[in-house]
Amino acid sequence: MLGFLRRNLRNTKEDTKNKAYMSMVRSNIEYCSTVWNPHHKYQIDKVEMVQRRAARFTTNRYHNTISVSDMLADLKWDTLENRLTKQQLTMFYRITNDILAISLKPYLKPAKLIPRSSHKLQYLQYSTSTDTFKYSFFHRRSPTGTFYQHLLLRPPLWHPLSAGYKP
Repeated sequence: MLGFLRRNLRNTKEDTKNKAYMSMVRSNIEYCSTVWNPHHKYQIDKVEMVQRRAARFTTNRYHNTISVSDMLADLKWDTLENRLTKQQLTMFYRITNDILAISLKPYLKPAKLIPRSSHKLQYLQYSTSTDTFKYSFFHRRSPTGTFYQHLLLRPPLWHPLSAGYKP
């Protein structure tokens, strides 16, 4: 898809290329990303390379001495890994707060509450020996401590229901 855009939008403005990438390429990459989110480094790198190539295409800077990280910062594009993490946490927030009709019971067990050191949204972490469940959505995003507590009790800042949401 990126090659198609390169062929057809060669001499257009940066803003047009940016919109085309967002609507045609990144939307395809992020489709159902809460489920297929890669966990191996080489898989993450392959997905990130698409965005890095798109940054060169959008800014029309192909020289190898120019930093792609600077291009991404100039374009205000978050890394795909960060975007996928945010989407997964948003999905987990929606599931735990019954915004989606997905039950947690088959996948996670609530932890036993210990006064002062736990909260009602703490879950037991299953031990696994296979990658199938170890890297599944619920196992990777289940909160085991207080780190996720603030994320699950109120909408995250990147969530449209949040008061501080900025697209």
